[in-house]
Amino acid sequence: MKEIKYKYCLDKETEELICIDDLNKENRYTHTYICLECGNEMETNMGTKNRWYFSHKSGTSCNGESYLHKLAKKRIKLKFDTSETFPVVFKRDVPCSEINKCIFKDDFYCKYRDKDISIDLKQWGRKALYDVCEEEVWTDGFKPDLRLTSSFNPNIPPIFIEIFKTHESSDKKITSGYKIIETIRLKSEEDIDDIINRGFVEKENCTTTCFEPEKTGEKKSDIEIIRVIINRYYKARFILHGFNCGMINLRADPQSVLELNVLTLSHVKAIYPNMDLNPSQIGLAFAEKKGMPIRNCMLCDSYRFNEYYNKSICVKYKFLALDSPFPQQEFAEKCGKYRHSQYIESLTLADLQKVASEVQE
Repeated sequence: MKEIKYKYCLDKETEELICIDDLNKENRYTHTYICLECGNEMETNMGTKNRWYFSHKSGTSCNGESYLHKLAKKRIKLKFDTSETFPVVFKRDVPCSEINKCIFKDDFYCKYRDKDISIDLKQWGRKALYDVCEEEVWTDGFKPDLRLTSSFNPNIPPIFIEIFKTHESSDKKITSGYKIIETIRLKSEEDIDDIINRGFVEKENCTTTCFEPEKTGEKKSDIEIIRVIINRYYKARFILHGFNCGMINLRADPQSVLELNVLTLSHVKAIYPNMDLNPSQIGLAFAEKKGMPIRNCMLCDSYRFNEYYNKSICVKYKFLALDSPFPQQEFAEKCGKYRHSQYIESLTLADLQKVASEVQE
C-alpha cells in the first residue's frame, strides 16, 4: 500500500491538533503523535529535500478515508474558537440601487452578478452573535459535523457546518429550514487551507442554504446608452459610444432643445422584443411624438433593413439616383417620395419610453 503522507495529527497527551510545519528537529521527539482517524502512533518525516509529513509507524495501517473529514472539522472548529471573526462571503446578484426609479430598469441587466456580500458570524455591528462551536451535537433529529450556537441569545437558531468528503447533506437536512454551510468536496489538505485562510466563500469553497444576506445595492453605470441630440433646427446627431446609464441626466450639448437616452439594440430587443426600430430611429420617433417637426429619412417607409449591408438603407436610393443608400438626413426635406413610416405612426410615446428617456438636467 502506498504510504499516506499527513500534514496533521493529534498530540496524544493534549489531544491538540498538530501541524508538522510547527515542529522542529529538537521538539519532534518530545511528544507522541497519533493519527486523527485510526489513533495509531505516527512518526515525523522531516528531511531536507521533500516537504515534511507524518506517517504511520511500521506495522500499523490506515486507509485514510476519513482523514480529511476529521481534519476539516477540527481545523474549522479551531479557527472559530481562536479567531475574533468568522467570515462568510456570499456571492449574490444585487440590483442597482436606482432600479425602482429608473425607466431603464431590467431584471437581467440592472444587476451586479455574483457580488461579494460579507458577513461575520461572530458579530453583527457591535453585538455578539455566534460564540459556541461544537462537534456532532444532535439537533432536532440531525447531527451536523459542526454546530454554531449563541450563549448570548439561545433563541437564535443554530447554524450547521457540514464537511463534504464523500456524501453531501441529505435532502431532508437541506429542506429542514436550518442555515447550512457545506464545504465543497474536499480532495486535499489545500482545500481545507483555503477555507481557513479565506473563510467560507460561496460558490468557491462552499455552498449555503437558507441564508438571505442583506443586499446593499450600488448605482450601476456600465450599461451603454446611445445619446440622441436634437438642435433648435430639429436636426439630430447621435453619440453611439461613451455614454452609460450613470450619465442619463448629463447633457452633452448646452444648446440642444432635446436630448434622449436610448438603449443599445441588444438591450432594446431584450426589453421590447417586438420593437422593429434601431436606437437612432427610436430617438427620432420619440422627438416626433413629443411634437417636434422631425423630417428624417430614418422615419420614412422606404428606410428598411438590408441584409447585404447589415443595416437599414433607403430602398429607393437607385430610383432617386442617389450616390449612396445612406442619404443625409437633410435629403428628406426635399424628397418627393418621402412617406412617413406607418409602423412608427402605430407606436405611442409610452411604447418608446420603455427603451428611451429624456435627459432631465
